[in-house]
Amino acid sequence: MNYSIMVAVDGEPEHRAALDWAAARAARDGARLELVHVIDRSWNESGEQPGRLLELAAKSLLAAEVRIAAHHARTVADRAASAAGRSGVQTVVPDIDIGTRVLFGHVGHELASASDDADLLVMGTPSQAERGHAFASSIAVRVAAVAECTVVAVPHDWEGEGRGVVVGADGERTTEAAVAFAADEAALLGEPLTVVCAGYLANPLLAGFVPEMSLGDRRERVAEDAAQAARALHPELTVSADTVETSPARGIVAEADGSRLLVIGTHDRRGVQRMMLGSVGHDVLLNALTPVAVVRNRVPVAARPAER
Repeated sequence: MNYSIMVAVDGEPEHRAALDWAAARAARDGARLELVHVIDRSWNESGEQPGRLLELAAKSLLAAEVRIAAHHARTVADRAASAAGRSGVQTVVPDIDIGTRVLFGHVGHELASASDDADLLVMGTPSQAERGHAFASSIAVRVAAVAECTVVAVPHDWEGEGRGVVVGADGERTTEAAVAFAADEAALLGEPLTVVCAGYLANPLLAGFVPEMSLGDRRERVAEDAAQAARALHPELTVSADTVETSPARGIVAEADGSRLLVIGTHDRRGVQRMMLGSVGHDVLLNALTPVAVVRNRVPVAARPAER
């Protein structure tokens, strides 16, 4: 498959879940993988370019991460080829194409700018233990708000477990791209897809004006319409629609607990508003314990098997 995955790396061993996720995805789809390391400007405020030693250190770091990514991708590819061989199909999978890039500046800004060159941008986010600290996940939230492509945020403690794909639906047009992305992922994984629409049945601001049942009915229609769209894309897919009586972010995160991937859409805001991801997306990224794909309304990567 001819598309590119960009993954941010910092060289910390405990922060390699995002690299593993990206390498496995590249091996699965035959995509190009690009490892990016940002030299934070705070290390060298006096110049427009990083010092020579910082640049050499960054290149050394990337070389080590490339070896790790290549090994993980080969392990995933060999496992898939072995499974195909057991079914009577002999498959030869080439090594993935891996490139590197060193950037200099403020991490969030540089990653967001670089995202224009990728179809997917993969980032790590704090582990569950790290989330008690102030400003946890702030970089991922900022980048997801302004990136030009779909962003996948992978918690540092993610171990590649779970089953099924979950997608949040709210009835807006931005849901369409998210549902399509989630349906493609679920179909490739051979796992079920759950469409969830969460919200409060009784809205205190509308008390006395909108019957409570009409709000519940609307959520059910939103979830079922999105589920039908997923079934139309992949008739073989097992798709369920669910509604949850709680705040949208809390409901989506709870539904995704134990899944392989959570998918949400994002409104294509313009101007100053685009600096904000939105309260639901913001809270989901801060609290989800599973990888989260924030899908832009720009035509997303068609997650279909690569032609061999």
